[in-house]
Amino acid sequence: MSGDDETRRALAEEFPGWHIEVKRDEIGVDWDAGRELVPAHGGVIGLHSDNAALLRELLEEAESCDHRLALRGLAARLSERGVRVHTFATNLVVEGEGERELLVNCERGTFRWAMGDDIGPIADVNRAAEHIAEVMRVGP
Repeated sequence: MSGDDETRRALAEEFPGWHIEVKRDEIGVDWDAGRELVPAHGGVIGLHSDNAALLRELLEEAESCDHRLALRGLAARLSERGVRVHTFATNLVVEGEGERELLVNCERGTFRWAMGDDIGPIADVNRAAEHIAEVMRVGP
């Protein structure tokens, strides 16, 4: 297996859900990646680069956009369930009874509590909202 193929496999493992290809020809190497956008935000996204390092940066930026959209969607679903939410660019602070606050992050397509425990995939915002709302009602 070539170094490019190993890099492609590593990128695919690091960015699940992306279809990543590397193509070589007489003038160089092309790196391509594509996948559907985060649910409820339509369409597909395609990325192209002439080197793996730049493709990795583009993948990180695309995921960052997905996470911002997913966090906004999660905040809306939580508000609908009566959970008080403070929305920031990279996370949410959810409030429970007695001024209890918990931090929700989003990383690699998954909502997570700040302590690292998974809440659920960004593809299922409703289930994640139900879980968080239940935790905030029940307490620690």
